[in-house]
Amino acid sequence: PRLFTTVQAVYRAYETSRLYRDLKLRGAIIRERQLILLPHEQIYNKVNGVWNLSSEQGNLGTFFVTNVRLVWHANLAENFNVSMPYLQMRHIRIRDSKFGPALVFETVLRSGGYILGFRVDPVERMHDVYKELMSLHQVFSMNPIFGVD
Repeated sequence: PRLFTTVQAVYRAYETSRLYRDLKLRGAIIRERQLILLPHEQIYNKVNGVWNLSSEQGNLGTFFVTNVRLVWHANLAENFNVSMPYLQMRHIRIRDSKFGPALVFETVLRSGGYILGFRVDPVERMHDVYKELMSLHQVFSMNPIFGVD
């Protein structure tokens, strides 16, 4: 019985910590335009007016920058969102796109190797967000939060 209890506890810890390590698309992570925080997660910045460039016209939304992940959600549809843990970010860059300069995230191959682009206006504000994300990514890499105590 003790082994079974231990296995069950490990499995529960693994399941409840998915958002700390897995990229999640269209999840139930936003309620009334507010991010549902994970344990030990803190919001460092909320950036309005962020365009997701995944479709031909783009979608206007909001970034939540936390100590664990970057979350974007569409302003018109909370279920149109992406949760990107720093653990899954391979590269963060500013590159040219057909919409102008864009903040581009490349995820690691094990999470699908996605390339996600976002536009933040004005460009100076995009550079500030980029610097903040690079700094948080570096801090997270040195001291990751896995969601398991």
